[in-house]
Amino acid sequence: MYPFVSEANYIIQGCVAAIIVGAFYNLWIHTQVYGGVNGLAVRFLGIGMLFVTIAIIERILTGFKIVQLTSNLALVQDAFSLIGLIFLGLGFSKIASGTKV
Repeated sequence: MYPFVSEANYIIQGCVAAIIVGAFYNLWIHTQVYGGVNGLAVRFLGIGMLFVTIAIIERILTGFKIVQLTSNLALVQDAFSLIGLIFLGLGFSKIASGTKV
């Protein structure tokens, strides 16, 4: 491999990390406006979608061979997918509890 490719991997992963951190911060600040059960549900749904998005971005980057796939990276992708699904489940559960009369 060329040295540029390994340096480009770090740059791309750093950009993805900066975008994800910014999205988490933006989500956290804007869901405080809602408050209560609805705000918590939207926060859980947003965090779940971000974790699923991280896993999808990593799969796309490995598919185009921008980032090299290792066994640890595959495990991290699966963990992000699982964490995302857990947060989505919690979010939908909070929405369902908020709609009960």
